[in-house]
Amino acid sequence: MFIVAPLRAADDPAPALIATINGVVDLALGQSPTVIQERLPEIRTRMNETFATDVIVQRAFGRNWRQLTPAQQAEAVDLLGRLIIRTYALQLSTGERPVITVTASREIAPDRREIVSTVARQGDTVNVVYRLGRIDGTWKVYDVLAEGVSVVGNYRQQFDTHFQKSSASELLTLLKNKLAEIPALKKESE
Repeated sequence: MFIVAPLRAADDPAPALIATINGVVDLALGQSPTVIQERLPEIRTRMNETFATDVIVQRAFGRNWRQLTPAQQAEAVDLLGRLIIRTYALQLSTGERPVITVTASREIAPDRREIVSTVARQGDTVNVVYRLGRIDGTWKVYDVLAEGVSVVGNYRQQFDTHFQKSSASELLTLLKNKLAEIPALKKESE
């Protein structure tokens, strides 16, 4: 059970998170997948202001993280981090600028916060929850839930299935191949 306490304004990580998201939208909105691919280092730098990509990747691997060597772990953080960031940027790149509204910003445990928001664009509204922890003294996102589906949990399921039959090096090759493909943008009606 979560004990929910309101945050003091000075300790609320929501404004910094929204600023980061708006910065990513500024970099991605109206851009083609090829341009987004080229801008990944810049987008990643912006996202790293409030997203702990390394923590998200490690949590996504879960118990399978120990099956990777330190070199493979570093490569996994790079590859999966770029894939997650590219997917996020591509979602923000099409259509009109999304309107992000924070509906709650609350403490869920010591050094854990949850920012509940809605993202509205072109008549559609998506509920997004950002889970943050204090990492190296700074509030950082360690998971994102869109309509109740966890990014970390979704990847963890896929990785658990992969590691039942295949190796870490095969997974890294799959991630490299996926990153090398430049996806087509989805049409607005999809």
